[in-house]
Amino acid sequence: MILNEIKISIFDNSSQDLRSLLNLITVNYRTYNRLRVFSTFVLGLSFFVCNAQNVEYRTIDGTGNHPQNLGAKDALIVRIGENAYVDGISQPAAPNRTNPRSISTYIFQQNERVDNRLNLSDYVWAFGQFLDHDISLVHDNPVEYAPISVVEDDDFFQTGDIIAMNRSQGATGTGTDISNPREYTNAITSFIDASNVYGSDEARAEWLRDPESSIGKLKVSSGNFLPWNTTSGEIGEPTSDPSIPEMDNLDFDGQIQKSYVAGDTRANENPLLLSLHTLFVREHNRMCDVLHAENPGWTSDKIYLEARKWIGAYLQSITFYEWLPSQGVYLPTYNGYRPNLDPRVSNVFSAAAFRMGHTLINSDLIRMQDDGAQMTTGNVALRDAYFNPTLLNLSGGIEPFLRGMATNLQQDFDCKVIDDLRNFLFADTANGAVGGDLAAININRGRERGLPDYNTVRYNLGLPRVNDFIGITGDAYSAEELATIYNGDYDDIDPWVGMLAEEHEDEAILGKTVMTILERQFELLRDADRFYFENDPSFTAEEIEKIKQTTLQDIIMRNADISLMQKEVFEAMPYEEIPNGPQLLPLQLEASLYPNPTADELHVKYYMEIAQPVTITMYSSNGELLSSNEYSSVLGDNFLMLNLGNDYPRGLYNIKLETADSFKILRVVKR
Repeated sequence: MILNEIKISIFDNSSQDLRSLLNLITVNYRTYNRLRVFSTFVLGLSFFVCNAQNVEYRTIDGTGNHPQNLGAKDALIVRIGENAYVDGISQPAAPNRTNPRSISTYIFQQNERVDNRLNLSDYVWAFGQFLDHDISLVHDNPVEYAPISVVEDDDFFQTGDIIAMNRSQGATGTGTDISNPREYTNAITSFIDASNVYGSDEARAEWLRDPESSIGKLKVSSGNFLPWNTTSGEIGEPTSDPSIPEMDNLDFDGQIQKSYVAGDTRANENPLLLSLHTLFVREHNRMCDVLHAENPGWTSDKIYLEARKWIGAYLQSITFYEWLPSQGVYLPTYNGYRPNLDPRVSNVFSAAAFRMGHTLINSDLIRMQDDGAQMTTGNVALRDAYFNPTLLNLSGGIEPFLRGMATNLQQDFDCKVIDDLRNFLFADTANGAVGGDLAAININRGRERGLPDYNTVRYNLGLPRVNDFIGITGDAYSAEELATIYNGDYDDIDPWVGMLAEEHEDEAILGKTVMTILERQFELLRDADRFYFENDPSFTAEEIEKIKQTTLQDIIMRNADISLMQKEVFEAMPYEEIPNGPQLLPLQLEASLYPNPTADELHVKYYMEIAQPVTITMYSSNGELLSSNEYSSVLGDNFLMLNLGNDYPRGLYNIKLETADSFKILRVVKR
């Protein structure tokens, strides 16, 4: 009898050191005799058997992974180097500093699209946001404000306008004196463990599970979307159940808005992020079907835990073997788990470096049909997509966005940010607030979180200080911009600004400082994770290789109705250049609304290439059909006036313009 590769597994109550050691043993036996001798030895040890079914799983909150529970939910984030609070305790480093909005207006204003030079697609920034929401969340303090004033003539805001911003919530017990400065906690696990899919606490994780599934599936709503925040998980039901997990959304009169529910509260922020959330929930449920078919005797809990383990492994593999390398970030070869390392995210990573995606985003979110033609809906402006989850339903699902991301070049990593983020961010304009400015907020965030200046951050990382502006940018014009706005003081540059201004490393999209922070942070997230998939003894060598060979495109193609997509989705490719892809035929209906927000009259402007009727349909933010009317049109520009009087309460509305061959969806705010 020949038996190749017997893998020894240990019961969960055995010594962890012994379990870790013996789980790595694979013994080759070539004769029945040697096997019999070994079997006698095994039977003499009562705490383990030759059985692969007893597997340890991650806890939902990350406890039990690290010896000191570092990286678990609500653990402190790490401060690298000294703080830069004005008082050394907690006061933000804002007095006498250049105004954040002024820096944003002078440097970050973007007048034209600037594509990246590595041919990277929108999947890079979208997956980066999805990943960020798996490893880092520092809550705002709802009553501690850090407003940004508009202090001079501005192309968009008025002098005296206030850009709303709250301070990050300080960790309890910190910020008391110079020896105990203000620090912050990570409200989710820092491990790459798919907590954005499952949650970081038991209540959310339990709510997300499908109570009617006997094989461990997650809850979905009609159409295989995420569940809504309603009593049944369907959009038409009430939101009054207090057990429903809280989700971030725009607030109107304190009313709970209809939102999809996910493992992370920020999932509804934009449709690309929502699409990725939906994709991984579908992959979990697909894995449940596979595992049940292969192991019909497993319980629902067992299948859920196994599927969750696989989803976390896929997310890790995509991060380390696809996403990071696509940007030129390569980590040292993995050499095993190192319990002496600290897996927590750092303050400079959370408050500055990993806000890298904010400069990469395009104003238009591309929607594409399965044949490569642009959706008849046209594209969606990002400013119309914030916390607007019904866009998935109105767009025909996640597929148009998933296809569009693969073809669209993301923008360059630089000091330019689109107006959708710099003037229109999450604006609760119905309540009279001006739009947000993400560039100004990022600058202010670094100051209120006590980050030192850019040069000191470099010093703390072991990098040389710069001694002139051209040494940062490598470009005379950009260097002059920095010198002007920072009054010639290169030791006063905010870290987020300096990181974006840096000259790119060879064959990379990033500069040296962000590259260094990402390399170190992700190496810690990998090497200090006891459950990292290449260290998990419950995976066989063949399964580990299967995970490493599974790309994001594989996850997409087996969970979405998409016929064709390039294998490397982080590299943009025009649809017609994908092997066997048809000619791309762009179609779009040009339309705009004004004034927006409006209290009563809403003017609609749209352009027609041929004279044909147009149907204008209005939906509530919850997807409810409110009105639909057909209008005649002429060649060229057309103008209509809609009355949003007393029949329409204040809030968000989606306006759909549709012709026989194209349509466009816009969002309007009713004051």
